Amino acid sequence: MVLGTRLSPIASVPRVVLCERCPIRRHGVCDQVDPHDFERMASDGPRVRNLAAGSVLFGEGDAFDRVFTLQAGWALTSKLFEDGHRQIIRFVLPGDLIGFEGSEATGMAYGAEAITAVRLCGMEHSMFFKECSCSPRFAMNYAEAVTREAMLAWNHVGALGQQSARGRVANLLVELHQRVRAIEGGDDPAVWLPINQTHIADATGMTPVHVCRTLKRMRQEGLLEFSKGRLVLIDPGRLAAVA
Repeated sequence: MVLGTRLSPIASVPRVVLCERCPIRRHGVCDQVDPHDFERMASDGPRVRNLAAGSVLFGEGDAFDRVFTLQAGWALTSKLFEDGHRQIIRFVLPGDLIGFEGSEATGMAYGAEAITAVRLCGMEHSMFFKECSCSPRFAMNYAEAVTREAMLAWNHVGALGQQSARGRVANLLVELHQRVRAIEGGDDPAVWLPINQTHIADATGMTPVHVCRTLKRMRQEGLLEFSKGRLVLIDPGRLAAVA
């Protein structure tokens, strides 16, 4: 099971988001939204919550009632199986939407957990989709976000189904490196990923021991270095070919 303290939106003390000062505005669904729309959004009730690492954002089957934008930190979404195994569906980075997959009948389609301390901006579904109808830019950003998530999911499914262990690990680390670079900018081959070998194992359908051996082999081949969260792509071209 996922460990951590479950904190519901109702239990936390919310505050109105200062939308125009949002630290990840240009990376999220509010990018290029008209200032007048921010005024309406603030009055309609977006709320910020700060949660500790390990906190459960929501569980599979929980009420399908809010959409969140991750403002800071890292989170993950996952499905738990009866035998105790966990499949990580995706890693959630600043600017990503979370909580839009599910239905009122069945609840959330997956669970979500904070990997690090996180800051979330949440809106009730009714308010979120009201903004989609009122703001064409907001609606377009939402459509683009859903499309990006679908493309990541297709890539992930393809890697799990067809690639070797080496290819699955390479695919995941190259993807995360690219996503972090898109947020932080720059061209430094080194990035910080707050994940460990268990996270990689649960995302790639491997065991931590197998991940350890695979990373060691890739290091010996001069492809990458991954130690204590620091990922360095030594040979990005060859690594991309493996992925």
